[in-house]
Amino acid sequence: MRIQKLDNVTDNIDDVQNFILAWNDENQSITQLSSGSTGPPKSIKIPKWKMEASAKMTGEFLDLDNCETALLCMSTNFIGGKMMLVRSKLYDLQLYVTNVTRNPLKNLSHKIDFVAMVPLQVEETLQENPEKLNLIKHLIIGGAPVSDELIEKIKKFKCNAYSTFGMTETVSHIALRNLKNDDEPYRAIGNTTFSVENECLTIDSEELKIKGLKTTDIVDLIDEKSFHWLGRADFVINSGGVKIHPEEVERKIANVIGSSDFIISQIEDQKLGSKVVFIGENHLSTAQLKKTIDLVLTKYERPKAYFFISSLIKTPSGKIDRNKTTAEIL
Repeated sequence: MRIQKLDNVTDNIDDVQNFILAWNDENQSITQLSSGSTGPPKSIKIPKWKMEASAKMTGEFLDLDNCETALLCMSTNFIGGKMMLVRSKLYDLQLYVTNVTRNPLKNLSHKIDFVAMVPLQVEETLQENPEKLNLIKHLIIGGAPVSDELIEKIKKFKCNAYSTFGMTETVSHIALRNLKNDDEPYRAIGNTTFSVENECLTIDSEELKIKGLKTTDIVDLIDEKSFHWLGRADFVINSGGVKIHPEEVERKIANVIGSSDFIISQIEDQKLGSKVVFIGENHLSTAQLKKTIDLVLTKYERPKAYFFISSLIKTPSGKIDRNKTTAEIL
């Protein structure tokens, strides 16, 4: 791995050097905090051999043996940033490093084979410098769900774009979804297999020595190597005996209002037990909002109340903290 600054990078390069020092020391593991999207972040020790195994799984899926360059534009405080360094080291890639910004491709002027970004970075790039995406060969997008609206925009560009599925416990992603193909499922990387228990995904991975890892992700299992993701069991709303997946409802709404600055949540209701509510940011126009939303939702999915706050509360990794955001309206 050869490291080079992409532009006037300052903060991220120090983090890179610190990770390299930690990687080369005598410790056999790296300490990492979980994302905190479903509860308080917890400290996890990840064996270095497992990070290398994960990097190899991604490399085989994306054919990184035939790549020469990568771009680090994510913080190495998170597993996604750390794994870009490990992949670059394992496949001897020329690694360009830039500051962690909303538009990390702004100063890019040459082709890059491999980049990892969060959805917000992709959205900002599409707004300011959309042509830059054509300089990317493989783009993986993680850290938060990728909206249908963003997927449609990405399809217009040359880069191979993938949405990632995984968790800190699986050392970054364990499955990838090709965003260029309509209705494409998530597909396992490496010798990973999937099964379902109580509607939730269970993971087995030969390379990572994972056996029967139970998740709270509700999926539509296609076969042992692929699935469609439906939502988190943690967030399922039981309203009058009807189970509602807020992530599915959010996707429908985002497609018609052109914004993802909201969540679907629940509050107590004497009649229904829990009722569906919409929580958005103040800048959303309320005039036609309810009428527009009602047209694309079933009668059970339609919010029974609307709340607006100054800003949604997010975790350090950029995911919306549903529990804290909902607490703002209680």
